[in-house]
Amino acid sequence: MAEKTNPRLELSSRRYSSSSSGSSSSMHGRQQRHAASQAQQQLGSSRLLRHRPAAMDYGEAYENLFRSKVFQSEMVVKEFDSIMTELRRLSMMAARFPDFDLAGKEMFLDKMEEGTERYKLFMKRLELCDDAAAKEYLRYTNAQMLEGGFTLQAMFEGLTQSLGQYRSWLEEERRVSADPVKHQAFLAGFRQAWSNSAMGAIDMSVLAQMADPAMVVAAQKDPAFYKCIREISDNPTSETMSKWLDHPTIGPLVGAMWKSMQIARSRGQQ
Repeated sequence: MAEKTNPRLELSSRRYSSSSSGSSSSMHGRQQRHAASQAQQQLGSSRLLRHRPAAMDYGEAYENLFRSKVFQSEMVVKEFDSIMTELRRLSMMAARFPDFDLAGKEMFLDKMEEGTERYKLFMKRLELCDDAAAKEYLRYTNAQMLEGGFTLQAMFEGLTQSLGQYRSWLEEERRVSADPVKHQAFLAGFRQAWSNSAMGAIDMSVLAQMADPAMVVAAQKDPAFYKCIREISDNPTSETMSKWLDHPTIGPLVGAMWKSMQIARSRGQQ
């Protein structure tokens, strides 16, 4: 006697088979798109790496940007100045971040996230505009950053990731804040960890007093600037900085960074 097939089970089986096939196809499609995206990014990076402008090119691109038609707009200039002023102000407070109370830490991170997003949006607008000087500046900036192993996009992604980590620390502190003993133990460990990071090791408020603006601009124009910054950010120690102290254009800035780090450490030991 032939076994009867339950039509509901058969229909369900067909649906499952169809769904599995579609899911597999969809996953394969996503993998193909991801591979294509990776290849496109690598191609873009290789094009930038093949074009390694001289230091004068970076300087000209930097100066031309602020003479471009984009920066003839009073609104653009005000927005740019506002973003830079806010980020500079926050960076000068960063070394003391562990000493803020919970409300202060949350306010600082809110402002950092807001400033980072505004800066990211401003750079995106430069990318989308039709101004030749803006495009030239972005091309040279990305080429210069690639010397240090990253891009503008990677920089913003790194900032977002770091801010997320700081948020998690804030939540951890909030959880232990009701217990004075646990809270003090947390703060001691946090201060130590922060002092070993780039944001905590180098007191930007001290650096701002030591670094002449012309010194900073000269360093920023050098093709090796972002390579130097990347190395110091990854490992903010005297050993790392000593590699750059004799550099003709970046060395003076690194020397000021080293002094500000020593002052920050001596203050932390008091």
